[in-house]
Amino acid sequence: MAEPGASQIQLPTAFYYLNDDFLCENTPVHLIQNELENAPSGKDDCRPATPLYIYSQAQLHRNIQGYKNAIQSAKMLDRIHIFYAVKANANLHLMELVRKQNCGAVTVSGYELQAALNSGFVPEMILLNGNGKQIWEIRLALKNGCMLNVDSLFDAENIISVARELQKPARVLIRVNPGLEQSSTPVHSYLSTALKNSKFGIPLHQFDQIVELLKAERFIQLVGLHCHVGSTIRDAAVYTTVTRILLDIRQKLITQGCNNLKYLDIGGGLGIDYYHGTSEGQSPLSSTGDLIQAIASLLPLDVEVIIEPGRSIVGNTGILVTKILGIKKSPDGGKQFVVVDAAMNDLIRPSFYQAYHHVLPVRKTDSSEGIYDIVGPVCESGDFLAVDRRLTQQPVKGELLAIMDVGAYGIAMASNYNMRGRAMEVMVDGNKWKIIRRRENFESLVQTMIDGV
Repeated sequence: MAEPGASQIQLPTAFYYLNDDFLCENTPVHLIQNELENAPSGKDDCRPATPLYIYSQAQLHRNIQGYKNAIQSAKMLDRIHIFYAVKANANLHLMELVRKQNCGAVTVSGYELQAALNSGFVPEMILLNGNGKQIWEIRLALKNGCMLNVDSLFDAENIISVARELQKPARVLIRVNPGLEQSSTPVHSYLSTALKNSKFGIPLHQFDQIVELLKAERFIQLVGLHCHVGSTIRDAAVYTTVTRILLDIRQKLITQGCNNLKYLDIGGGLGIDYYHGTSEGQSPLSSTGDLIQAIASLLPLDVEVIIEPGRSIVGNTGILVTKILGIKKSPDGGKQFVVVDAAMNDLIRPSFYQAYHHVLPVRKTDSSEGIYDIVGPVCESGDFLAVDRRLTQQPVKGELLAIMDVGAYGIAMASNYNMRGRAMEVMVDGNKWKIIRRRENFESLVQTMIDGV
């Protein structure tokens, strides 16, 4: 805890400076790194502790409570349900904390579904999404009583086939592709999922055919409609548009005899403040309260809504701690590179999406600021974590940097490119912390190779 008179600068999350030290909750980040660095290395080749993911348990709870408070304020406690988007971060320890907050789970693969089951999520509150669900994944969902969305004609046929095989009812939602224009969802094109040329969802001109197929099957229970338009959404008005589209379709289906349409799943994708208020060019960011208010007044009394937050629950709970290996200049002197031990295999969002992540020193010093590219050791020119970034102090070899807001789509998208082991993950709770995933070493990388070394 802060001593009387200590200088504390509170950030919008559980990460802040106390005097010159960067803390996660009540724990200095450099002390976690030091303790891990000095721990017995075993078979880890005396590797340093970094790169290292650190999460705040308090921030996770704060984010979920923000949704709950907004739902309660709208008097929708029993009618709006939080289903955590597991793809954002599937660490089992983190998922268990989410589950203890009475959330459901939305999954996009069989192993995500199994992870949700293993973490204790109620099967009836697990939804299997996906445009290419395999038979074994459908079977796993139906055996455990989970819901599924229907994404295409062949998907509907596969779900019907497995339901008949198991002689078990399948509760399904139809995923709608409303054929929006890119301008109506101003996010990165890779994150738009409801455009006319998207691979996701059923286009409106095929809707009647699939509805009739589902209505004719005795093992199918059509319980709702689903639409997810994309991710990093800044304007909650998008959810108003989606809700109105789904309500119009629902009303049409009711006139066709579909009388059990209990759920509207409006997806997730609400953005977070990656810029920490430093970018003047960004449009205003809607809050969780704005999202709930955008839909609450539209809902008939017999409709319940599923929302699928992932990024807005875990994004700002995590940082990636990386050590500076050295500083160099480009041959023409036009670039200064800070070479760190984290890389695109640890955090691919900057390379893949041209995404911005705020970068802060783990320990403050009095030195001059400058413009740098922060790059990793991977053998790719596209291996960068920040480009033309103004750092508030001069980087020094051996010092630590914190890459902010990596709790979502950080470790979840990590890889072993260049045969690099994925990073360790640590969860902080006040002044205590624990390892929630060991880092990978050479043995863990080769153990699945047939006749490996």
